[in-house]
Amino acid sequence: MADDHDSLRVEIGVIRRNLEEVHGTMTKVAAALERLTRLEERHAHTATALERAFSAISKLENRLSALERQQPMQKLASHWVINGVWAAAGVVGAMIVNKILTGTP
Repeated sequence: MADDHDSLRVEIGVIRRNLEEVHGTMTKVAAALERLTRLEERHAHTATALERAFSAISKLENRLSALERQQPMQKLASHWVINGVWAAAGVVGAMIVNKILTGTP
């Protein structure tokens, strides 16, 4: 009977050590899960920020594409305006020269 008690005490001691190991392992797993949760939150924030950035880039690409399509027309209109200014300057210059040569005030 004493042998039975001693063997039970030994087995209980082994079970206790095993439970302590399980408890230590569970503590480590809980800490790892907490870190994993934080990393997952950071990943979600990063993914959201990337989505916003790509959306903004897409909008900018659309605007740039529209400006590139309009550029030939703007270049042509700009050329016309510059030629018109030079023509007006030429007419004004011709009028001044005509007044100088004819001597009329």
